[in-house]
Amino acid sequence: MDKKCNRLFYNAKEIYKTLKLMMEIEVMFGAFKNVLDADRPYLSDDYKIEGWMLINFISLIFYYRIYKPLVEKSLLNTYSVKDVLLHLSRIYKLKIGNEWLNSEIPKKTRNLINKLEIPTT
Repeated sequence: MDKKCNRLFYNAKEIYKTLKLMMEIEVMFGAFKNVLDADRPYLSDDYKIEGWMLINFISLIFYYRIYKPLVEKSLLNTYSVKDVLLHLSRIYKLKIGNEWLNSEIPKKTRNLINKLEIPTT
């Protein structure tokens, strides 16, 4: 009876891990489609499709580089990855003479950068 119970417990743990992994995959595809707008390539050439896939793969890597600190710092209730990208899009590099400088960073964006500990250089 004890071995059977252990086997059932082990199977339950494996089922939970599989369901959790499936949920993570669903979240990834949701980000792929809704945040990155990458669900329709509209391309016919194989090389173009391979390039499109590479760019979207790299985009997913960056998406999760933003997502992970949001989870670790419990900021997902306040910010989404799309919010972070919108805030970061307000930072510009300006070339004045021979020197590159950051533009003025809005206060809300600066607060978010500090919370996520993102370097601005």
